[in-house]
This record gives sequence, C-alpha cells and structure tokens, in this order.
Amino acid sequence: MKTKKPPLLPILGALVAMLCVGVIYLWSVLRNATVIHYGWESGSVNLIASIMLFAFCVGNFGGGALNDRFGPKVISFVGVALFGVGIFLASCVKPGSSIWLFYLTYSAIGGIGVGVSYGALLSCVQKWFPHRRGFATGIATAAFGLGTVAFSPIIGAMLERNGNDVGATLRVLSLVFLVVGLIACCFIRLPSEEYLSALPKAAPKKNAIVAAREVPLKEAIRTAPFWCILLTIFFYNATWNMLNPIIRPLGESRGLSEALALTCVSLTGVFNAAGRFGMSALSDKLGRMETNVLLCCITIVCALLLMFVGKGAYIVVVLVTAFAFGGPSAINPATTTDFFGAKYTGTNYGVAMLSLGFSSILFNSISNALVKSTGKYYMTFVMGAVTAAVTIVLQLVMKKYQKKMKG
Repeated sequence: MKTKKPPLLPILGALVAMLCVGVIYLWSVLRNATVIHYGWESGSVNLIASIMLFAFCVGNFGGGALNDRFGPKVISFVGVALFGVGIFLASCVKPGSSIWLFYLTYSAIGGIGVGVSYGALLSCVQKWFPHRRGFATGIATAAFGLGTVAFSPIIGAMLERNGNDVGATLRVLSLVFLVVGLIACCFIRLPSEEYLSALPKAAPKKNAIVAAREVPLKEAIRTAPFWCILLTIFFYNATWNMLNPIIRPLGESRGLSEALALTCVSLTGVFNAAGRFGMSALSDKLGRMETNVLLCCITIVCALLLMFVGKGAYIVVVLVTAFAFGGPSAINPATTTDFFGAKYTGTNYGVAMLSLGFSSILFNSISNALVKSTGKYYMTFVMGAVTAAVTIVLQLVMKKYQKKMKG
C-alpha cells in the first residue's frame, strides 16, 4: 500500500497559529518601553513575563484535557481568541494604572490563551506524524519559537514610530494575532483512520523506549519518571526564564547598541527554533536523556560566561543559551509519551508543565531580589548554572528507569 502524504493545509494552519502565540517569549522587546510608558518599577515589569509563563502552563494543562474531548480545531480557536483578547485588553491599560491590570490582561488572559492553543496545536501536529514523533514535536515547537523572529523587529519598529506607546503597539498586534491566528485555526483537523493505517511502522530506534501501555495521570504521578520530568522542566528552564526578560537591557549595559540588542532578541527565536527542531531529531537517535545532558552542560558554560561577557561575545552566548533552551522544550513532551504512552500525553505533560510556571515566578523573584540588593546579575547566572547541574542528576535517574523498561 502506497503511503499517503500528509495534507499541507492542516499542518500549515497549526504552524501559523503556533507562530502567532509564540510571542510569549518577546517580553524583552517590550520591557524598557513598558517601564518608560507606564512608570512601573523594573522588577515588577519583569514579573509580567513570569506570570504570563505561569498562566501559559495552567492553560496548557486545561487545554490538554479539553483537547482530548473537543479536538484541536475548537480548542486552538478558543486559545488564540483568548490570547488576542488578553493582549487587546492590556492595550487599554492607561499610564498611571495599577500594574495588576496588566498582570490580569496581558499575563493571565493572554498566557492562558497561549497555553490552551499550544497543547492543542502540538498534539495535532504530532498526530499527523505518529511514525516521526521527534520530527513532529520539533517542527511544531520550532514554529512556536520563531514567533520571536517574526515579531521582534516589527514590535521594535512600532515602538520607535509610536514613541514607546506600548498601548498603541499592543492594540495593533492583538488585531493581527486575532485575524491571522483565527484564520489559520479554520484549517486545522485531525488525520483520518485511512491516512493513519497507510503509514509505515517506524523501526525502533537504538535508544528508544516504548511505554508498555497507556498510563493515565493518576498512575503516572505515582512513578519516579513522572516527577523527574516535572522537576527537569522546573530546574532546567530557570536559566532561560531569568535571562529572557533582561536580554535587551542587559545587552545594552554590556556595550550593545539599542539596535544590536533588539537584533539579539530577534535572533534568539531562530536559535530557539533550531534547538527545538535539531535536538528533538537528535534525541531520536542519541536518546532523550543523553541529549538533555549535553544541553545541560552547554547551559552551565553559558550561564557562567553570562556573568561577565560583553558586546559580540554576549550575543553569541545568549544565542547558544537560546539554542540549548529550545532542545528540552521539544524533547520533554516526547519523553513523556515514551514513558506513559500517547493517549494521555496532553494531560500528563500538561500537569508536568505546571512546574514551568512556578519555576519562572520563583527564580525571577529571587533574581529580582538579588539584583535589587547587589545591583549585579552575578548570582542570577550562578543560579542558572546550578539548576542546569541539578537537571543532569535528574536525567541520570531517568536513564536508570529507561534501562529497566528496555530490559
């Protein structure tokens, strides 16, 4: 039987929608203008991105469960709509208002929308490529990361033209996200049984593990691998979560021009996407844990270098950090499926992802407090190196359970 090629429109629709909601990582571009326009304290502004990331995790958990019931088309439509509405409502916040209004609109409503749509879109793309799980996860999460590339220069140009009027900038962006994102969602659908039955059976990879059965959440949470995955997400992402909101201002303090600092932010999306796509594919061959350990080692070196590098070296280290961050973002969903099966991945991984939100708020709060007391970012990057080292230990523990499953 001849293998059918996947249709372009459903996959392209999911990837375009992913591109739109991927602006969750763009806060560094808006940060300085927000401080100036609204007059809010710098540390409080940094938390806008952290709270949004936490809301993203909550939305991802809820969206995963709803996706199993209503399907990706409906849920991604709801998620993109929530995201666009949240950004629009944030654009209505006036200078002098409480920052909590921004937390509620941009961070909470917008973040939940991103999470709801992300889980549905990722699941949809994976279902079109069940025989190439790493590839599917890679292209979906790469599109998510490329949102930074697509919109960073646009937002920078709009802020310059609007005189740092964040409200006017967000208003236009929200309408673009709503129109483009919702149109893209109209093309999303799941593959038919006929299409799936025509796919070739993938040959087992050398380092692959396959769940013996489909494991629901109530059983998964009783196992060590589940908690290792959850803690991996919590600790490993700390480095990037602390760096992301300050890439632009820290770059300018390290000798970059405003234009170069903005370019650096934009390029992180390229390297983030490359890490998601390239490392997820590598993990199919090298192994999930082995690839994550490699990326942890890279992150430790980068975190230590970020304590002092400036100018061109700063850009290089930030981009390598973005690459290393992107890899596990694509590998961890596949690892969850490896251990617990595909049927409950949305719910299982959604719960594990909640730790990402707690990680962002906790480590950014500690970082803000340290910077406020010392005026330096040294301890921020020491924490980044330590959390990556903890992740290596977690990967070694998971490797032991992998051997038991294979043996």
